[in-house]
Amino acid sequence: MAQPRRRERGIALLLALLVLVILGVVVVQMTASSLSTKTIAENYLADLQNTYGVRAGYHQAVLYLRTDYLQAPDVDSLGERWAQPIEFDLGRAHVQVVIRDTERSISLSQLVTDQGDANPVVVAQLRRLVRTLGHPPDVTDRIVDYVDADSKGAYEARAKNDRLFNLDELLRIEGIAPEVVYGGTVNGEEKRGLTGFVTAWPWTLPQGSVAGAVNVNTAPIEVLLSLADEMNQQVAEAIVAARSTLGSDGRPQALASVEDVRKAPGVSATVFDAISSQLVVKSQTFEIRVRSRVGNLEKAWLYVVRRTGSNAGGVTLLVSQRLSDFLTVRPPEEK
Repeated sequence: MAQPRRRERGIALLLALLVLVILGVVVVQMTASSLSTKTIAENYLADLQNTYGVRAGYHQAVLYLRTDYLQAPDVDSLGERWAQPIEFDLGRAHVQVVIRDTERSISLSQLVTDQGDANPVVVAQLRRLVRTLGHPPDVTDRIVDYVDADSKGAYEARAKNDRLFNLDELLRIEGIAPEVVYGGTVNGEEKRGLTGFVTAWPWTLPQGSVAGAVNVNTAPIEVLLSLADEMNQQVAEAIVAARSTLGSDGRPQALASVEDVRKAPGVSATVFDAISSQLVVKSQTFEIRVRSRVGNLEKAWLYVVRRTGSNAGGVTLLVSQRLSDFLTVRPPEEK
């Protein structure tokens, strides 16, 4: 009788151990599931907070642009508040906002007219910029052939024959390396990319504007050099110095009119005549880049807006893009 009882006790022990193992597995599974559910909920909450952070950043930028118009309706410069980085916290979200006027850059959308024909003034600007940055001269021809409406150029393979959606799309153009777009080391030499000096906006020009117009108060030296063959580094630096002179309030004094460019040292009548038709002192279209971060999660959007003189400098949204996504569909038409 002792042997069967030992056998029964052994079986009972094995069953008990099996139950404990099963219970352990169930507990581990429930714990993992609970942690996963908690992580998903936290990520969803963080994403929602980032969404509201981005929206708040956009509306904050719009307020800055409208306020600037009320205070200085005739001039836009880098010394104004909208041109400085904006940072604030919204709950757990840390929001960063950068506003850039498109008139400080060469607009790749203005390389072609509304009919799709190449615009010689803007094409010449881009050609000079590419040369200044030290990239191959065929970069300009490749971009123009990609966006113009005809199919007669030397680089029409896989051409879109329409305007760009964003600057990342430059990477789709055959023969244009990432270093050309974003900058990097080429043959041991550090080169700057196009993205710091060009924009994809606006698709359509504001009423009364001319293609290739550049704000002399905000454009970097490289863009100023692209305006005419008569420009050189010394003249471009003199213009930047003239617009950066500090006033009695300690802020840079912007050039109040295109005529003020004549006052910069080295700006001869020949140089002024060559660039004056491409200059403005006020900007109308702005890119608002907003980045919101909660913990390790981040959301970034680009808004393109146009500020008009009506309705006290009212701001109209033209386009919005999530920066982490490459657009595969056509954005809304500008109005």
